[in-house]
Amino acid sequence: MKTNDDAEGGLEITEQFLCEVDEEYIPKVGMTFETLEEAGLFYKEYAKRAGLSTKIKNTNRSKCTKEAINQLITCNREGKWTSEVPRVEKTNPICGVKCPARIFVHVEKKTSRWRISKVVLGHSHPCFPDQFQMLAQHRELSLDVRRMIEINDLSGIRPCQTYQLFVIAA
Repeated sequence: MKTNDDAEGGLEITEQFLCEVDEEYIPKVGMTFETLEEAGLFYKEYAKRAGLSTKIKNTNRSKCTKEAINQLITCNREGKWTSEVPRVEKTNPICGVKCPARIFVHVEKKTSRWRISKVVLGHSHPCFPDQFQMLAQHRELSLDVRRMIEINDLSGIRPCQTYQLFVIAA
């Protein structure tokens, strides 16, 4: 990633990374959804296939009804912050790198459907689609594993012993 200092003293991204994702999962301006949750799940599925995580940056609500009227969903590396740990010692030095990737969805008043009105797909960091399961947002337990954990918990078996059982079974 190439960066330049801008006039405000921050970093300006000069190179962007595009993630390889099937066309049907790429968000586009004008796509509509029945609910805000559907729009969020669609972008989360795109992020999963692209090898990244998302976060809801903000949600604006109506002053009268308190219902959501628009939402900004961004890449989880969108923020900019400085760490007290020297860059050489960091285990993951590209966290919070001002990633511009985002979608903006708003409700259409006439149809009450949610529409994507802005899409930015370029990232300021590389994407790793083959490692999506390592991201906390995309980790899932199978029903068998969940049920075994519940049974062990009800039986009084400690979590460390349950973990050891999974290690042995693997």
